[in-house]
Amino acid sequence: YPKISSSVRRLIGPIFSRLETIVLSGAQILITVGFGIGALIMGAIYPITVVMGLHHMYNVIEAGMLASEQFNNLNIWIPVASAANFAQFGACLAVCIKCKSNKTKQVAIPSSMSAALGITEPAIFGVNMRFHKPFVCGMIGGAIGSMLGSWMGLGAKANGVTGIPGYLTINKPFQYTI
Repeated sequence: YPKISSSVRRLIGPIFSRLETIVLSGAQILITVGFGIGALIMGAIYPITVVMGLHHMYNVIEAGMLASEQFNNLNIWIPVASAANFAQFGACLAVCIKCKSNKTKQVAIPSSMSAALGITEPAIFGVNMRFHKPFVCGMIGGAIGSMLGSWMGLGAKANGVTGIPGYLTINKPFQYTI
């Protein structure tokens, strides 16, 4: 790694810290926009943030929501992420069911199962993006699921647990199933 002088670090550090705060505040505002429109947008773009490796930034939003009285100490990001993950699971499983290639089935089955547990990278990179349409359909399904979750008032009492393990922290398990 190249050495960076301390004066450059003192200049860049606050700039990037401020940019990060702006991006995270924007995402938090977006998912709380009325009538689920913000959740719909975030549910659609969540898989894109997974592709870019940016989905880890949401941990800061989750922690802020859990600490905030505004959200009644509920993390409303988890239903958005879970809907997006389950949608990619469904798209990957559909590829498995519809494809004729045994090689594709051998990749799609375990990839879809890991997506159901909240790990979507195998489903996204190994199956859905390869065929394009399943990835886009997963984005659409994630958007609709996120909006429904917002309408139902879903939230979680912890952070970072999506998919099937999300049942351990979710406030309304029946609605989460829907």
